[in-house]
Amino acid sequence: MVSGVFIATVFVMVAAPGPSFMVLVNETLRFGRVAGLVTILGSSTGLLMWAATSTLGLAALMQTSEVVFTAFKLAGAAYLCYLAVMTVRNRRNFGHQPAEVPEGYGAATLWRSYRSGLVTSAANPKMATVYLALIPQFLPPGGGSPADVVTLTAVQIMISAAWYAVVVTLVGLVRRLLARPAVRVGLAWVSGAILLVLGLRTAVMTGPMA
Repeated sequence: MVSGVFIATVFVMVAAPGPSFMVLVNETLRFGRVAGLVTILGSSTGLLMWAATSTLGLAALMQTSEVVFTAFKLAGAAYLCYLAVMTVRNRRNFGHQPAEVPEGYGAATLWRSYRSGLVTSAANPKMATVYLALIPQFLPPGGGSPADVVTLTAVQIMISAAWYAVVVTLVGLVRRLLARPAVRVGLAWVSGAILLVLGLRTAVMTGPMA
């Protein structure tokens, strides 16, 4: 049975703004709620990948190898900086939906949002800590069974997805303000700046087991 302490701990971790949170907000502001929900799907896929790597022991390698840790953190930092640049570069169209959507635009946009969620989650080396340090603390004495690990992992991913769905809904309401071009440009600069700061912070992240 999943304890209330585990649920509360996971929620606090998920609710704290980080790279995945900011990318989700950015995608929702730029392309709308559907894109935001697809970003959540990508982020959840990244969490599943971390769960799988934990099972295979690769997450442990992440926590003990400075080289692997550095490679992941630099990849994540570079992608966040790339998103920051693209956000500012397209600031005049930030949150603007054209009256006539070109054929294929929707599918391309949704794929981009999914990819953004996936890469941001999968390239975050701190996720190794969740599956190596957090989840084991709530397993039954003796390490529990594979079913116990799967249950805790599933609960963690569902809490993450549920909270992000709430965020998408709230951001979708705020997005109505983007009818004014000056507001769109201002939010694009703010969003780009935050993404850039997160990217730089990720780049200087301390090493394994910090």
